[in-house]
Formats: sequence, structure tokens, C-alpha cells
Amino acid sequence: MKSIYKIFLDLKDNISGDSECYAISSLHLVRFHKIGISKDSLPVFFIKTEGEEDKKILGFKLESISIEFNRSCQLIGSRPKRKVENGIYTVISLKSTNDNLLEYFVNIIYDLILRIPDIPRPSQLKNEIEKLVSLFSKFTKAPIKSIQGLWAELLIIERSRNPSYMLEAWHQANTDKFDFNDGRDKVEVKSTALSRRVHSFSLEQLMPNLGSELMIASIFVVETGKGVSIFNLISRIEKKVLSDSLRFRLNEIVASALGSDLEKSFDVYFDYQLALDSLNFYNGTDIPKIDSSAIPGNITNVRFDCDLTDINPFVGSRRKSKLYNSLF
Repeated sequence: MKSIYKIFLDLKDNISGDSECYAISSLHLVRFHKIGISKDSLPVFFIKTEGEEDKKILGFKLESISIEFNRSCQLIGSRPKRKVENGIYTVISLKSTNDNLLEYFVNIIYDLILRIPDIPRPSQLKNEIEKLVSLFSKFTKAPIKSIQGLWAELLIIERSRNPSYMLEAWHQANTDKFDFNDGRDKVEVKSTALSRRVHSFSLEQLMPNLGSELMIASIFVVETGKGVSIFNLISRIEKKVLSDSLRFRLNEIVASALGSDLEKSFDVYFDYQLALDSLNFYNGTDIPKIDSSAIPGNITNVRFDCDLTDINPFVGSRRKSKLYNSLF
């Protein structure tokens, strides 16, 4: 089966010189919505809706994407038949000229199309479009996590026994204390490019609430000229996850973390085998920490580095913890 991006690339032989006329192709598992190509060789999606047209719905124009509602379009099918269709569509146009970004964006929009009905009502589509706009707007903001740190978290999801559950438990905001939290137990991922297993902790991070257990994942993450990128890991995870909404959540968290570093991250690769070979898990109670009773009450945000080299890794599984059983 051709990838959605390959379907788009195949349209380059059918480009129309008319700015109001688009060469289009069908999408896998989709009856009425189409992918097309603009006269500038960029991807355009056409989404058919039903019901009353709301002329008051305004479009969106962002740096990498524009969205127009209720637009009259002429669509031309691929050769040899070249069937012409006229209709009113919601049009999603991508504006990046970076091939890696285009492929990534095309897959995100295709996931959106899979989540909507065959022919959605304008109100149904508007809700999904607003989610899409929120996601794309994150790509212009400052990054909130390093590429190395995000790669390590994605590796934990990719190699886990239950990637879907790990995605559900993955932190939504950078202010979250733990990287994975299912409402009971916690997992914190620490990565280092150093030769020793030294990680930075906050004191609060090593003091989960009563009734919760904490697992620390420690990984050596070393950048290489050739290896596995963040988007290689995303692709592998998406193949293991059936839920369209979870795949969107995956990309939403990545967008929030990377922000304006998104384009740069396509060219950053890490040693996958070294990371797997070095991956250890530690019981949170085994990590040395400062005695909280020795810290004056008016001192907050205590942080320290800890060398885990001589600490015994956790061995076995926690049968009572769904989060830990998803890891091992």
C-alpha cells in the first residue's frame, strides 16, 4: 500500500496551471475526501461536508498551513480518465517546502481525516480543525524539551509492551512532575550523553504521593551521524497504535515539546542499539536523595545530580501496576 506522501508525490505529473483547478487522488480508507497538489507543487486536502454552509466560519492562516471553509473548487482526477469534479470543500493547504516536514504534516492531516465521519457536518469539522490549528501553532513556539530528552521518552514508548497505554500516561505539559503518570504509578525518564550514568533530579520528583510507586528509566543517548531520529521512532510507534486519537496525541505532545526545533530535529540521529543496551530501570526508593527534614521550609525547588552507576537496577515486573507491566 502506498504511503499518503507517495500518493501526493505521484500527483506531480498532473499539476494544473490554473490556481483554481487541482489534480487530485483518493485516500486509503476514505470515500469522499481527497488529496491534491497545488500549482506550486504543495499538498492540498479537500474535505467534503454536509448540511447548512456556515458562511460565518472564518479560515486560518499559519506559517505552515492555511485552512479555508466552503471554497468552490474544480478537482481533476489522475490520468488517463481525468474526470473533473466541481464542489464546495474545506481546503487545507500546506506551505512548507521542506520535504521532511511535508511528509510529517501530510500524515498528521490524514489522521485527522480518519477521525471524522465520511461527510461531516460543518460543526463537526470545525472542532477537529481547531485541534489541528492548535497543534500547528505550537511549531512556532520556543522548544520546552531537548531533542535528546524527547527521543529518550519516545524510545521508552516504542520498546514498551503496551505503547497505547504508555501514550495515555505520557505527560501533556512540561510542568508535569513525571514523564509518565497513569494516576497511580509514575515513570521518570533520564538520559545522558556522558560516560557515567549521572542524572539531574528535583527532590520533589523523588517523593511521589503515598500509594504511588516511582520507576526511573536511565538511558545513554549519544548523537550519531547516522542512526534513528525522533520521526523514525514516531513512525514505529504509530504502526503499533490502532487509535487515531492516540496517534494525534503523540504528535501533539511532540509538537509542544519541539516547537520551533521541529525542522532541526529531522537531522538529529541517535545510536538506537546503544540506548537499548544501556537502558536500566531503578526503583525510585533506591535513588539517594537529600533528607527533606534537613531543608529549611523557605527553600524550594531543590535540585541535584546523582550518579546511578553503583546502584542496582530493578529486576522483575510489578504485576499490580499496569504502567510497569506496560514497560516490561
